[in-house]
Amino acid sequence: MNALKRHEPESAAMSAEALIGLGITIAALGVLGLLLGWAQHMRSVPEGAMLWCGIGGACLVVGVVIAAAARVRRGR
Repeated sequence: MNALKRHEPESAAMSAEALIGLGITIAALGVLGLLLGWAQHMRSVPEGAMLWCGIGGACLVVGVVIAAAARVRRGR
């Protein structure tokens, strides 16, 4: 009878390449949010402008942080 092979548990985390892609995507959505906020500002809709600029800026920062953190991580 064959002995059971023991496998080392793999982490369920995403690869570094996938995290970089996710960060870039979130940052791009943040840029789109900033552009939409600027367009609302140009249309003299200050409430919408502040909302979209806030969401866009937050997404941009989160996306850059995710992409930068993934670059220091080693791939599989």
